[in-house]
Amino acid sequence: LEPQAQALPREAVTLDALIDALDVSSTQARHMRIERALAVPQLQATPVLIASALRNLVENAVRYGHEGGRIRITSAPLPGGGVQLAVRDDGPGVPPDQRARLGERFFRVLGTGQPGSGLGLSIVARIAALHGATLRFEEGLEGRGLGVVLDFPAG
Repeated sequence: LEPQAQALPREAVTLDALIDALDVSSTQARHMRIERALAVPQLQATPVLIASALRNLVENAVRYGHEGGRIRITSAPLPGGGVQLAVRDDGPGVPPDQRARLGERFFRVLGTGQPGSGLGLSIVARIAALHGATLRFEEGLEGRGLGVVLDFPAG
């Protein structure tokens, strides 16, 4: 994921297929549901990188969510032809004053009691940057949890 000398190859990536290929054993073990609402079925991207980003986002939602929780993956058109891809959960969330640091390498919200290196969201941030996408963090489902939103430009 370090700087590339050439442009990354992009192709139409079917979002349903990416979601279907996720390892959902951890969601099943915690009795969590993955919902999808895909208004845009495809995204122009590098398949292996978008799969990695989506996997990281779902794994984080499972790790920091709650037993029996929900994870919703959505896609929507953006003005000008871009695509918004979002993963939201209904877990405890992240305080707004700490959300800005979530994409930093090795940053972890204290007090979660969860193991990890703090690299998952920095990997997502780097994948977003390589695609020219913007990354932001907001509230999750029904005013709880965390929402991770990637806005991909057209093309």
